[in-house]
Amino acid sequence: MTISQLPYPDGWFVVAFRDELPAGRVLTRRFMGEDVVLYRTRSGLVRAVRPFCPHLGAHLGHGGTVDGEDIVCPFHRFAYSPDGTCVRTEYGTPPPRARLTLREVREVDGALALWHHARGLPPAWEIPPSTPAAFSPAGHVVHTVVAHPQDVMENAIDTGHGRPVHRMDTEVRRIRCTGNTMEVDLSTSPAGVRSNGYLVANQVHYDLQVHGLGWLAARASIPKLRSCIRFWTMPTPVDPRHIELRIAVNVEEAAGIALPHWATKLLSKAFAPLINRDGSKDFPIWRHKTYIEHPKLAKGDGPIMEYRRWAGQFYSEASS
Repeated sequence: MTISQLPYPDGWFVVAFRDELPAGRVLTRRFMGEDVVLYRTRSGLVRAVRPFCPHLGAHLGHGGTVDGEDIVCPFHRFAYSPDGTCVRTEYGTPPPRARLTLREVREVDGALALWHHARGLPPAWEIPPSTPAAFSPAGHVVHTVVAHPQDVMENAIDTGHGRPVHRMDTEVRRIRCTGNTMEVDLSTSPAGVRSNGYLVANQVHYDLQVHGLGWLAARASIPKLRSCIRFWTMPTPVDPRHIELRIAVNVEEAAGIALPHWATKLLSKAFAPLINRDGSKDFPIWRHKTYIEHPKLAKGDGPIMEYRRWAGQFYSEASS
């Protein structure tokens, strides 16, 4: 089975950050092989809809606009309310019985996540916020990568690849899988050779919270620098072979000092490329690897099978 043959997993997957969708903006994102249109109303409501107007099929993401609380089709100017109902036409005639198809969307830690379930079931769990509701990470990057979310998350506990790929030694101290959540306590240290990364060049302790296969939130403590960094890893399938991998960063503490908001914002933007450089070394390997369902593991690989047993719950019967 190649990695491209793994099915789309069920769960929450991030398609944008809050600062990409201010009030009045319309965005189109590729998600699980199809387009989805996101918009924010003037009062701040976020909606995600299937892209085509039910009137005559225009794509709302290409010329659609927000008028107050409604999204307006670019073709005939039919307007739809936040619940998807057509509420007026450009003609001044009674609107037809037409509705947009809404998708479940959540705004958590400054990110916008969509729900996917292969059998169309509603959300069975939520992503718990780890920051105040108004928070939005100032530093974030996005890549289109040949990979699958399961492999991206597996990287977190694959201790064996740390030294050859990232020039660091990794120790998983504890892993606990409960429901849709996996908690990992691990530490890394330089592998005795020169590294041009940032986190990999220091001894770091990580507390990871993984929710499904689309959301990893980490708190990284760096004792030598008396610093604390939060970062998020968010892989989202755009088609059977590619993901959009979003990495967000928030520098909370530096030199033992809790940073004011303005300093956090500046440092987070600066640190995002550095942390991104550490992680991007996996990209060419993901691009050419295959998925081995029954790997021949060795001591030092980390708790890979424990992780895979947990990950199996995110593939519903219809997607197998």
